[in-house]
Amino acid sequence: MGEWTYSPVDSFEAPPAVIGVGSVRRGFRSLVRRIRGEDRSGDSPIGDDDLLALPDDVRSRVVPPIDWHAAASGLQETLLPWLEADNPRKPVVFFVAPPHSGRPEILHEWASIAGAAVVPQPTDVEVAGNEKRWFRSWPGHGPWVLPRLEKCFIRDAEGLDLVGGILARVLSGEFGRGVVGCDSWAWAFLQHVWLGRPSYTITLDAIDHDRLARLLCPATGADGREPGPRFRRADNGADVLVDPSDEPRRGSIDAFLRHLAAYSRGNIGVAAAIWNSSLRTLPERDAAGAKDTHAERRSTVWVTPWAELDQPSIPDGAGEAALFVMHALLLHDGLAMDRLSAILPAGIAAVTEALIYLAEAGIVDEADGVWRVTPGGYPAVRARLHASDYLVDAF
Repeated sequence: MGEWTYSPVDSFEAPPAVIGVGSVRRGFRSLVRRIRGEDRSGDSPIGDDDLLALPDDVRSRVVPPIDWHAAASGLQETLLPWLEADNPRKPVVFFVAPPHSGRPEILHEWASIAGAAVVPQPTDVEVAGNEKRWFRSWPGHGPWVLPRLEKCFIRDAEGLDLVGGILARVLSGEFGRGVVGCDSWAWAFLQHVWLGRPSYTITLDAIDHDRLARLLCPATGADGREPGPRFRRADNGADVLVDPSDEPRRGSIDAFLRHLAAYSRGNIGVAAAIWNSSLRTLPERDAAGAKDTHAERRSTVWVTPWAELDQPSIPDGAGEAALFVMHALLLHDGLAMDRLSAILPAGIAAVTEALIYLAEAGIVDEADGVWRVTPGGYPAVRARLHASDYLVDAF
């Protein structure tokens, strides 16, 4: 299974916090001041150069895409005894995982590996009306997969009938053997409104710092001999990410990845987003202003020190409406504006204002008409909702 392993939900453990992590200081300007010699020890290898955001074309070369197929292969290995059993005690497996951890992508890849039929997601009309015809579109036998149970209900008086019917049917074995995927926040909510508790419920294990090092390390050149870039801290030049095969240098890796694993709670999507935001490059010029041709400078990717990362944070003026919005978006793994305003006690004007406020802070964004909490903003949102006594997930 390699980097991707699965365990019962109750066994989930987030990576441990790093002692002395402290508070994250805000603003890239602070980093520039430190590099220029203000309030620093003077050991930066960069000199007075202003670091720049890594260009997209460079980022695509040095940051490997997340291999969801490998993650799905790990899931297949986990499920194989259940799939091969003649009469499994439980006809359905629930795969629960937090936002941005790749659950839908993994399940679609797994469907291809296992030859499972993908159950179509219900429309808003079918969710609101408990549309019986939708059940007739379910495959007649297994294996099948329903990737997003969180899209099969809405949190209001009329929006829970369909999900109740789904759970009753799949647990009875009416649809044969299958896998149901569910967002961890929706799962926490459904456990409160539904008294049953399936015994076969698994999750993706947290990705610790060692696994992050292997998953984030870029491949070598096409011929297999070209060395990858060096990832070094901008303040002292220490290696942050080292090729896992480079054993002599493995022990010298900076604590950045431990901070990253702990802050993201082992969520690969969140960790990858923060990693991307930390990467910087030097201007391509020499002392005379000409293009810099120094091989080492051009082959190095500079990493913003952890204490200097400009992470999205909940604005100080965020009121109760903003908390309602963030919680609702997480319960449904994203909502369109009309659905969001319909289920919240605040009026549409307050919801719109909260969304704009949170979007400007990098906490939420919109794509294809659906608002979601961003990967980079997710840790701050979860922490604020937990501190405000909202129902939160277990991950």
